[in-house]
Amino acid sequence: MKTIVPNYYKKFKCIADKCKHNCCIGWEIDIDEETLSLYDNVKGSFKSQLDAGINRDNENACFMLDGKGRCVFLNENNLCDIILNCGENSLCQICTDHPRFRNYYSDRIEIGLGLCCEEAGRIILSQNEMFSLEELYDDGVQEENTTEETVFFDFRYNMINRIQEEYYAITDFYNDKLSYKTVKEWADIFLSLERLDEYWTILLNELKLTDIEEITIPKEFDNYFKNLLIYFTYRHLNEYSTEKDLMFIFLSYEMIKNICKMHLKKYGKLTFEDLVNYSRIYSSEIEYSDENTERLLEIL
Repeated sequence: MKTIVPNYYKKFKCIADKCKHNCCIGWEIDIDEETLSLYDNVKGSFKSQLDAGINRDNENACFMLDGKGRCVFLNENNLCDIILNCGENSLCQICTDHPRFRNYYSDRIEIGLGLCCEEAGRIILSQNEMFSLEELYDDGVQEENTTEETVFFDFRYNMINRIQEEYYAITDFYNDKLSYKTVKEWADIFLSLERLDEYWTILLNELKLTDIEEITIPKEFDNYFKNLLIYFTYRHLNEYSTEKDLMFIFLSYEMIKNICKMHLKKYGKLTFEDLVNYSRIYSSEIEYSDENTERLLEIL
């Protein structure tokens, strides 16, 4: 079984206290049994703080949040007290993995970085090299791909190449397929979904009221948006995908682009960090909600 990653994967490192949108805020994190057992055996002065910060009332133990939605182990310097007291290897599986995601196939596990992390977003969107996959690890156990997987890998390879080589043609094609609803109607659909961050609600309501038809994103952003589209393709296509999954990929791309157009009209300029931020909030609200993703696929 091989572990496969994008060619930018190794560049990622958590920026910890330098992060403006800390992943330890606003998320209720379940603790896996192995890590919970490790915490039960912690000794010393930190033990009482550790026990007090874990909620064991539900089916799954989880870290408690304070009144501001912060993990109780996130200190005033935005650093993790568990890491400071017990080391990085003491983090639970979810905290260790974030913002990574995994897709499983017969002969490989594919790992990627998620856009909900601002630093991962900077790495993903700023790539100048052609997207490629590389082997991170091979345990030596050989498995055969299914026929469906072989067809899928070829299709995805060709799809990503088309995005890189025929960017305008392919985006225009799918934008036309999404044009059966207006930007305002799509904004209303997203407003009907579960929303976590009030800022996302504000953005969608502003998008409804803003005429962006004549707004054009500067060409210097083309490579960033190509990388955005490739990210969604890598993350969301699999051997069971249908046309609606492709439509979801291009809808996600178009929604972020439309919000960027709205920003450009409102402020007169758009920066790379603006794109990273809008990609981050879209990912947090949609990609990390199975309910929202499934609802969009139903609509598509």
